[in-house]
Amino acid sequence: MYGDSKQKSTSRSKKEHKFFERQIDINNINSLEKVLLFNYKKIVDGELIKGEKNEQTPWNSSGSESTINWNKYNVFQIYDPNIHNLFRALRDMTVEACNYYDLDFIKEQFMVQGWFNVNYNHIGKLDWHEHGGEGAPMFHGYYCVKAEPSITHYRVFEKEIDNINKNNRAILSETGHPHAMADWDWDGPRITIAYDVSPLRFIPREWEQHWIPMV
Repeated sequence: MYGDSKQKSTSRSKKEHKFFERQIDINNINSLEKVLLFNYKKIVDGELIKGEKNEQTPWNSSGSESTINWNKYNVFQIYDPNIHNLFRALRDMTVEACNYYDLDFIKEQFMVQGWFNVNYNHIGKLDWHEHGGEGAPMFHGYYCVKAEPSITHYRVFEKEIDNINKNNRAILSETGHPHAMADWDWDGPRITIAYDVSPLRFIPREWEQHWIPMV
C-alpha cells in the first residue's frame, strides 16, 4: 500500500501500540554514512543489486534509488560493524516486542529484510504507506543515520503521532500503522535504514536468498 493520505490502521492487535527503541551509541554514524553513500552509488551503477534495476514502482516519488530497489538487496548483508550492531539491536527489540505481544520468539522463526533510504528535500520523500500484515507478529521499523531534525508521521489506530527522529536511534513497531516522512528544510542527504521482521511462514518462496534469519 502506498500514497493514500487517508489510510487507516489495519492492525488487529488488542494491545496498546508501542514503539520499541534502542539508542546505538557505540555506532559511528559518520562512518556508516560514508559506507551507505558508497553503496548507494553501487546501486545506481547496477553493481550491488541482483538482476535488472526496478523502473516504475510506487516508490519512485521518493527519489531514492536504494528505496526504489529495496527488494534487490538486503542492507544487513553489507559487511560493516555498525550495521552488525544495528542487527543485534533489532533482534533485542524483537525479543522485547514478543514479550509485549505474548509471542514465542523461537517458535516464530523470524526473518529480516532491510534496505536504506537516501532522500533530498528538493527531490522526493516517502509518502503515506504501510508494510503489509495486520500487526504483530509482523514488525517494521527504521534507524536514523542522518535524519535530524525531521519527523515521521504515524497513524496509530485513531491517533496521529509524530515520531521525532534522532540520529543513532532505532525503532520497531508492529505493522498495520501507516506512516510518512514529514517535510524537512535542510539540505540532504537524509539517510535511514529500514527493516521488516516477519515469521518465516509468511514469506513466499520467490523471496529465496533475500531475507535472512534472526537467530
